[in-house]
This record gives sequence, structure tokens and C-alpha cells, in this order.
Amino acid sequence: MKKCILSFIFLSLLAATPLLAQDDGKSKKNLNCSGTVSQDGQSFACEKDHRTWKISNAWAVKDLEGHHAKLTYHLTANADEIFVTTAATAPDSTVAHNAGDPATPK
Repeated sequence: MKKCILSFIFLSLLAATPLLAQDDGKSKKNLNCSGTVSQDGQSFACEKDHRTWKISNAWAVKDLEGHHAKLTYHLTANADEIFVTTAATAPDSTVAHNAGDPATPK
């Protein structure tokens, strides 16, 4: 009887081992991208891959709504959703200034 119980416990643990190795669905790798945060702060348009991502933690981009920003994030289990770890304003690189241009800051 003891051998039967021990065998059952052993087989149960053996069957549960692959479940422990499963990924929780989140990417552990941090990604960086510059782009534009939406006016409501709920999404981010990345310039690098031209994708629009939903932001799962909109509080992380508070005060950056509608601005050009650089984000560090990782993908979540939900498709097309990111979790922002750091956010900062990014200079708009689309405008080139000449040294003699009066609009160029000194």
C-alpha cells in the first residue's frame, strides 16, 4: 500500500514538472523605442517597427500624453500590449537646424 501511495505521489510530481517550466506569457527582455504617446496616454506608436501598442500601465507615461517620448518596456501576455518600465521625453529628430538659422537654440 505504501508503495502504491509513493508511486502516485512520484507520478504526480513528475507530471507537474513541465507546468513549472512554463513562461508566464511576459517577455523578460526590455525593449527600447522612440515614438509618440497618444493624447489619452493609453497607446504608443513606435517609430522603429511602426506598430501601435496599448500601454497596460498608463500611469507610467503620465504627463507625456501627445508628446514624442522614448520608452523602455516589455511585452505582456496580451497581444499588442506593453508594460512601460521607464519613460522620458525625446527630442524630435525630424527637424534639422543649421548653425546660422535664427531658430536654432544656442
